[in-house]
Amino acid sequence: MDKHENIIVTALRLFSEKGYFSTSVQEIVSYCGISKGSFYNYFASKEDLLIEVFRYNHQQMLWRAKNVNLDQSLSPKEQLIKKIKLELEGLYNNREFFLLLHKVVPIHENKKLLPLMKKTKAAMISWHKEWLMEVYGEKIIPQIWDHVLFLQGAMKEYITLIKENNETGEPELFAKEIIAKLDVLVEHGSHLNPVLTNKLMQEYEEMVQNPEKKTKEEERDETLTALKSKIDMHVTQDQEKQELMESVQCLEEEFKQQVPRSFLMKAMISFLKENPLLKNDVYSLEQFIK
Repeated sequence: MDKHENIIVTALRLFSEKGYFSTSVQEIVSYCGISKGSFYNYFASKEDLLIEVFRYNHQQMLWRAKNVNLDQSLSPKEQLIKKIKLELEGLYNNREFFLLLHKVVPIHENKKLLPLMKKTKAAMISWHKEWLMEVYGEKIIPQIWDHVLFLQGAMKEYITLIKENNETGEPELFAKEIIAKLDVLVEHGSHLNPVLTNKLMQEYEEMVQNPEKKTKEEERDETLTALKSKIDMHVTQDQEKQELMESVQCLEEEFKQQVPRSFLMKAMISFLKENPLLKNDVYSLEQFIK
């Protein structure tokens, strides 16, 4: 293990055991036996380290999922229970890290973390969809996404409650119970209208089929960066440049909000469109508002 990976693995363990805020850079470098100067050669800040920890954990999760070996004499349903048990154990071992992640960094404000979060979510959704299809077959296709949501929501709440109550939990027993409840949903809920549609889940499916494909947020942020670059390079009048830059920055801030103000964004778009040089980029950006 090289120095870079050693810092990441150490941070993952400390963040999981103590929490992000309670772990200092000094603590991490002391465990690694390196200086703070060496740390900052690899990471610009503790937040950047958190992002790399998440990336590393994501890659390890993918590797474990691909290399899980199950007893082939087990029935498909028994194998599903084992898979859920193994996943719960993995989540439990890193429970502090997973539960703190959303509280530590405002996800919608972090351009690096959001795509990783979405790709991790897409991978997990894909696994769970495949697992359920292997057991229940094509009859669950109309409501497959609802069943995936039910499974993932139950697993997340299980980890949260175990942590909050400081329990060790019984993952295999829980896995059996959750599949028993899924049996009832599949058997007696086929007449219900699905909540999650294929259209709603399309972006996540595309991420799995093409992992290198940029997320909508990545495409949007690249367009915003291109806009600012064009304004900086080609607009010569100081007042005009300032007004255009402030309009783009206003859009950036609105995109970060949980409920962006569409009227304000449309006004900024209309203003930016008045500059012929920016029209193509502004039209591309407009699609993200729609």
